[in-house]
Amino acid sequence: MSYFRGFIYQPEKVLNNKIYFISDAHLGSSKPRRLEKEKEDALIDFMRAIQTDAEALYIVGDLFDFWFEYRSAISSTAARVTCELYALVQAGVRVIYIPGNHDLWPGHYFSDQLGIELPSDPVTVTHQDKRFYITHGDSFRTDWKFKLSRYVLKHPFSIALFRLLHPDLGNWLARRTSDYSEMRTKVGSRRTIKHANTVYMTGAEKIINTGFDIVICGHYHHLKKIPIQNGTLIVLGDWMRYDSYAVLENGNITLHQWKTAPEIYKDPLRDKHT
Repeated sequence: MSYFRGFIYQPEKVLNNKIYFISDAHLGSSKPRRLEKEKEDALIDFMRAIQTDAEALYIVGDLFDFWFEYRSAISSTAARVTCELYALVQAGVRVIYIPGNHDLWPGHYFSDQLGIELPSDPVTVTHQDKRFYITHGDSFRTDWKFKLSRYVLKHPFSIALFRLLHPDLGNWLARRTSDYSEMRTKVGSRRTIKHANTVYMTGAEKIINTGFDIVICGHYHHLKKIPIQNGTLIVLGDWMRYDSYAVLENGNITLHQWKTAPEIYKDPLRDKHT
């Protein structure tokens, strides 16, 4: 039995009992490390494979490098992947999409047309007798600049103004912003990595101290499974380098990389994060 935001989900007969988690594919990114089609192909192969044993798939933010839902226009970014998500739902797999900082604005297209669940961040849920706290992870940040930018981006007035832009112009502006953010992250990367570690470790420890067994986040593009006191922190990596995912089976959560991930990116998971 699983609980999702206060509602009891109890199918008559559970044949598919694995719970999968992915994050940070950044589909449609302007300067991907790998060819965009390769990334999409890997995700499509993964989604088709898990139809046979998945109860649910959690997308923990930044599936798209940018997504904004206009009232009468739908982005063509990664349409093949969107079709596969619909196929998962039709196969009886629950798909739960938690928006990230790059795809803050999914709406009725995903929920009404594709049957995807769109809870707010964070999701607190019980699966296989484990209490989960699932968040994209950017909310672990406490600096005022981040909080202000988040408030502005999610404000209804900002959304209404953005809708006045032509979709092509809106996408161009978003990509420029994404490129600038990526460039800043690369500057002083050691300091950035160390700071990120502190941010999500501190956030996860506080959450586990409140009684959760497992904290799952994306956002940081690190690939880690870290024991914290009586709980576990899972940082999901991404689908730009690692093709990584987590799976819960029989109460045990593990990290994996999909078979199409380039060999050069296998080391982090194999050496110290299993």
